[in-house]
Amino acid sequence: MPAFPRTVALALAIPAAAALSAAATMLVSPAAHASLAPQAATAALKIVKSPAWSDQGKWADATCPAGTGLVGGGYKSHNSRNGVKHNVDAVDASAPSAPKPNTWAVKLHHGTAESYAMCAPGAPVPKVVVGKPGLDGHESVASCPKGMVSIGGGYNSDPVVTGAGAVVDFVQTSAPVEAADANGWKVEMMHKHGTAYVMCVK
Repeated sequence: MPAFPRTVALALAIPAAAALSAAATMLVSPAAHASLAPQAATAALKIVKSPAWSDQGKWADATCPAGTGLVGGGYKSHNSRNGVKHNVDAVDASAPSAPKPNTWAVKLHHGTAESYAMCAPGAPVPKVVVGKPGLDGHESVASCPKGMVSIGGGYNSDPVVTGAGAVVDFVQTSAPVEAADANGWKVEMMHKHGTAYVMCVK
């Protein structure tokens, strides 16, 4: 069984609207910015953590409270390592949850994780759209439906794993689609399958 390091890897991905916090990075169109409730622009973001660290290879969920809307998220992780301290793990998923509204979900392939949700008071609860899996290193795209705009996204993945259990794959892309008329999120794995998730609001 691979050992877990004492140190904690921190990787807080924040696909959020800048108007919601001076520290957030703008990843949305002006239309998306305008769609958020006016009070959300000045109210402080609430950071919610999962109730506990996940079990090994299991999901950690952080859910925004009533009266707030999910605008981004991230994670802390305890990655699994082999006998010579080399990492053999990966973050399989860091994304808005499709089955659980207003929730950021995280999963490691072997190790444990703590999920973080960024919650904006007065902001709408986003609709989560899931793209078709990008098979064998091809791109997956999740697009918001007509009348809605993207405010961020994330990914789920099915990486290549060796017979000894080491993850030898990588999420190469998890980003907004750049095209002028685009309204979604894209994901691409190095070798195997990745799936894009996008948060959409009116």
